[in-house]
Amino acid sequence: MAVEERVLCFERKLLEELGLFQGLCLEVDKYLQVITQPSNLLYKIRREAEQDRRYKQLIPYVLLISHDRVLQYERGQGGEEKRLHGLYSVGIGGHIAEDDHLLFSDDALGYYEGMRREIKEEVGMDPGRETAVALINDDSTEVGYVHFGVVHIMRVAGEKIAGWKSGILAPKFVPIAEAARKSARYESWSRLCLENIALLMAKA
Repeated sequence: MAVEERVLCFERKLLEELGLFQGLCLEVDKYLQVITQPSNLLYKIRREAEQDRRYKQLIPYVLLISHDRVLQYERGQGGEEKRLHGLYSVGIGGHIAEDDHLLFSDDALGYYEGMRREIKEEVGMDPGRETAVALINDDSTEVGYVHFGVVHIMRVAGEKIAGWKSGILAPKFVPIAEAARKSARYESWSRLCLENIALLMAKA
């Protein structure tokens, strides 16, 4: 019998105690220094976590930047999150699996190792220098209610994409200004980032 994937989560009530917000928040340190304490993190079976509104799944959401261009792609049928199929995105990342902690235990239960693994797996690029610039909480959708995003700006040396997962269609770097002008066609987290891209870039 296959072992079910377990993903990194924290209790929603912790977010409510710190100050529940809707949309984008720039107070990264206020939230992360509490949420990422090992005592506040746990792994839950992903299938159950997707339906359990008492918990938030902690998701790194990385914007890959090459000079004045950002990586863009369309979410295809091969992606695990069916609720996002057909939407455009500028965020690379995903769930932090328990295996990330078992293999690399020197940070918040595998958070940073999981983030780097996702970048290599999803678009075949080597991770570069990154900065956490914002947080995303979007309780307006079913998928958003059980996820909590940490937005990272990551600078990459070039635009060569070695390969990509089946859930990612036509990844390419596009001018940041162009992506921001067309933000309406993106998934909600990407829209929030693009609508506030000047602030995020300034923090990075």
